[in-house]
Amino acid sequence: MGMRVSRGTAMPIVMAVIVSIGLWFFLVPSRPKVEAAGQDIGIKAACSPGSRTGHADLYDNLQTADMLTIAVRTPSDYDPTRAYPLLVVFPPAGYNRLGSENFYDLTTEATRRGFIVAYSNHLGVSPPSVLQQAKVSETVASFFCVDEHSIAYLGHSDGGSMAEGIPAYIPKAAVAPRSIVASGAGITAEDLAAMPCPSIPAVMIVHSRNDERFPGFGPGAAAYWGRCAACAPADLNASADGCHDFTGCAKGKRVTYCETSLPHKKWPLLNSAMLDFIQGGKAQVP
Repeated sequence: MGMRVSRGTAMPIVMAVIVSIGLWFFLVPSRPKVEAAGQDIGIKAACSPGSRTGHADLYDNLQTADMLTIAVRTPSDYDPTRAYPLLVVFPPAGYNRLGSENFYDLTTEATRRGFIVAYSNHLGVSPPSVLQQAKVSETVASFFCVDEHSIAYLGHSDGGSMAEGIPAYIPKAAVAPRSIVASGAGITAEDLAAMPCPSIPAVMIVHSRNDERFPGFGPGAAAYWGRCAACAPADLNASADGCHDFTGCAKGKRVTYCETSLPHKKWPLLNSAMLDFIQGGKAQVP
């Protein structure tokens, strides 16, 4: 015999289901959208047919040899024989790869510009985790056709520390970044100065003068990278939001320091400026 539910009992159940569906709709992040990059991006016929097994669009579960999980996003018109620039995005503390992707909101614009974008899971900042995160770019390049001369590292907070720390801690890595964008990083000039200068062509440091977690860390880190690039000393004591390009840097190297007034937990709204910088342009702040 089936169980009967009275009208009075059924209505609360129906309302609970409706509310649950509504909460799911509003609280579960939407899937990111990738864009087409066009056929002028990257290097044509750089990878032989069948040599890369990664597919276009969204791939959530690529893993390094030591089981660090990565989400990879490609342009929607990704061609596995064409080498694309790679943007490796390291997460802030407390974010896995998918939460990190929503935090940064880079996927759509970056893929439109022709980047393959890789988001790794968070690991606490330590020498072993630096070594693990350093494997992200080479892992992605083994599954997707990547221009290994056009790799960029980007991150905020712990992610910014990784973006700066990997090249400094592993200066002779097999796959090294050409550009670094580090925001709100918890790495000091003294930390960096203890390691040999990495040969990075372009470095952008973003920090807030109101950063309560890592107060004053940004100018010192930017000065370090400026010295590594043999740039002229710069006055970084800004009183307003904006970006300052170092001058006189050696061999075409670029170092830029951008200051904001946001609290530490906020990602600065500089995505276009950051991508412009990575692509070799001037960081234009809105």
